[in-house]
Amino acid sequence: MGITGMPGAGKTTAAGYLSKVGYGIISMGDVIREEVRRRGLKPGLESQLRVMELVRKEHGPAALAVLLESKITSMDGHVVVIDGIRSPEEVAHLGRLGSVRILAIHASPARRFEYLRGRGRHDDPHTWEEFRSRDSAELSLRIGEVIALADGMIVNERTTKDELGRSAVDAVRSWVNELEGSVRAGHQS
Repeated sequence: MGITGMPGAGKTTAAGYLSKVGYGIISMGDVIREEVRRRGLKPGLESQLRVMELVRKEHGPAALAVLLESKITSMDGHVVVIDGIRSPEEVAHLGRLGSVRILAIHASPARRFEYLRGRGRHDDPHTWEEFRSRDSAELSLRIGEVIALADGMIVNERTTKDELGRSAVDAVRSWVNELEGSVRAGHQS
């Protein structure tokens, strides 16, 4: 299962609730932050955007999915939730590993900026200009296509964290039940 959405939409909050009910979680943002450290760059948004660009030049537009492949296949359990899907190529690459469903989390720019400012992570934008620049960088990766083609969407505009989390858990459980049902039906034929 993949979670997508613009920065600050609530992807990591949703993933946290999915983790609490037992799903394995992998964060693509953590992969980028680790790659920044591995390359000896200064932590922060500028380095992360640079590393995303470099990794995609080195490994193609599905780079993060490629880098995560061994981690995904080694995780216990059959459902892995990937927080931070950004490109259609990542979705396609993950589809070669198994069935993929994408959940998009959406919130308005004003709401996302508010969330990011309240979150206080060192790589969060501090100004509206930084926020808009980060949105532009994400959109250049074709995240908008992933959001538009998602299997489901949660609008996180006036919801609590608990409401967002419950909605994410309900969506993923529904998809897992559907996939397990189709596998059982296939074995009975």
